[in-house]
Amino acid sequence: MNFREGGLRRRRDPIALDITPLIDCIFQLLIFFMLTASFVAVPNIRVELPRASGQVGAVEQRDVTVVITREGEVQLEAKTLEISELRKRLADLQRENPDARVLIQADNKAYHGRVVEVMDAAKAAGFTKLGVAIQRH
Repeated sequence: MNFREGGLRRRRDPIALDITPLIDCIFQLLIFFMLTASFVAVPNIRVELPRASGQVGAVEQRDVTVVITREGEVQLEAKTLEISELRKRLADLQRENPDARVLIQADNKAYHGRVVEVMDAAKAAGFTKLGVAIQRH
């Protein structure tokens, strides 16, 4: 009997784990999620319809209220302003109270474009919290 060629005394090669395919899969998944995440648009501003049911947040003292009339006039602190004036005034108010929220009270028949202009002005002024006033059922 020859025990040297096989059996228990055979020299074992060190086990090597090739992780190259694993790294390739991880990079492919990473690229996939990066590409698909760029197509998902997460809105920064939550918009509620003028008439809605559900929970309504309380208006706080520090909130800045912008009113949009049916004719499209924009009013801040009971003064009718143009969008450029509104931007400047909102920027001043944001510096005074950085945690304030802009609350938009738009008439049900107001043009959507005007509401978006006011939201854009608030965003340009530095506000991060926006709300749309609703009327409960």
